[in-house]
Amino acid sequence: MLAASQTRDKESLTVEGVEKVLSNLSKTFDYVVLDSPAGIESGARHAMYFADDAIIVTNPELSSCRDADKM
Repeated sequence: MLAASQTRDKESLTVEGVEKVLSNLSKTFDYVVLDSPAGIESGARHAMYFADDAIIVTNPELSSCRDADKM
């Protein structure tokens, strides 16, 4: 699943909405892979909240590594 588009309204993606979509997908698929948006905004937090496991990909820059460490 691709990352949510960056919108003006960051609250359009809710925990309940993500949970509903992931619940439906998990009934059909053994694995669900999510690509969360860059940074540690709500989209990334929602994706991590429901994760059993996570692979965090980052750029080799100090600010990126700090954000990845916070996840």
